[in-house]
Amino acid sequence: MNNKKVLVGLSGGIDSAVSAWLLKRKGYEVLGVVLRLWENETDNDRPWTERTCCHVPMVSYLCDRILDIPLIIHDSAKDFQERVVNRFKEGYASGTTPNPCTSCNADIKIRTLLDIARDHDIPSIATGHYAAWSHSQDYDRTGLKISPDKQKDQSYFLSRTEGITPDNFLLPLGEKTKNEVRDLALKAGFPVSGMLENQEACFVSKKRVTEYLDPRKSNDPDQDSWTAVTTAGKFLGSLRTGIGLTRGQRRGHGIAGGDRLYILSVNPVKKEVLMGSRNELLGRTFEIDEPQGIMATGFPKPLPPLYVRFRSTMGLVPCQPHPSDSQTFVLDDPHDGIVSGQIAAFYDKVGILIGSGRLV
Repeated sequence: MNNKKVLVGLSGGIDSAVSAWLLKRKGYEVLGVVLRLWENETDNDRPWTERTCCHVPMVSYLCDRILDIPLIIHDSAKDFQERVVNRFKEGYASGTTPNPCTSCNADIKIRTLLDIARDHDIPSIATGHYAAWSHSQDYDRTGLKISPDKQKDQSYFLSRTEGITPDNFLLPLGEKTKNEVRDLALKAGFPVSGMLENQEACFVSKKRVTEYLDPRKSNDPDQDSWTAVTTAGKFLGSLRTGIGLTRGQRRGHGIAGGDRLYILSVNPVKKEVLMGSRNELLGRTFEIDEPQGIMATGFPKPLPPLYVRFRSTMGLVPCQPHPSDSQTFVLDDPHDGIVSGQIAAFYDKVGILIGSGRLV
């Protein structure tokens, strides 16, 4: 293993830094990469609360002062804007709920790391994701297994990423918990208190999604208000905008009612938000498009146990393919997580990722 080269994607957070540190301790020759994701601004101009991912100054400090490894700063701002931020906006504008982290991993981060590694004749890349490679006996394919730290597991966020294998994609944190990684960071001398945790939709920052997507000032005349109605057609009130609201949302929509009200759907054409009870959120049947993995190649027969997740931290939910449509699935029990635009990640019975699709 001595002098075996690896390219490590660094964000400025604890997880990726510890991954690089661990690989170097194992004898790898480590080269760091950070992606510059923001156009027309310097990283120093953007406050830390607005930059929880890919913070170039922190990565430069870590590589120079602690890790003692060379660093590549790669400009990905244009691709990030087009493939992640713009698609995020387009998804909400169409009434769906996009998942920017799966898109960022698949279309920007991992793809770019693989390209840079190839250009530098480096056989493998590594990141600080919490997932590990394992072979599914039921489906006879190798995939990412859910992390022991269920709250930090990131196999879901990697479920749309293609071109990765156990040979070219190393995951040093695969069997570790966040607490263990934090202890290692302190041992390595990283400035842990100043290294922020990455978050979903890092470009949204502390703003609500509706605020991020609606640039108007709060005191602007509201000439294009939306309406909120029940499934029975009852008028519930007016909304400044429905763009940025998502199915299943209970708070932050601005509509008060005697009963708990949830967003059921968003219709940008009618400028209407449909609201209802939690029972009205529950569903058993869902459809996917853009299938990957076993969802694209076909299931073995007889079908082994199959499970799905609609969010990164939810448990595995049993499901079955619809008998007459290979891209339609039926849950054993009703669930409130079927949200158009989100990702359905499929697993075997021991939590190994075997495929994915985008919820229609």
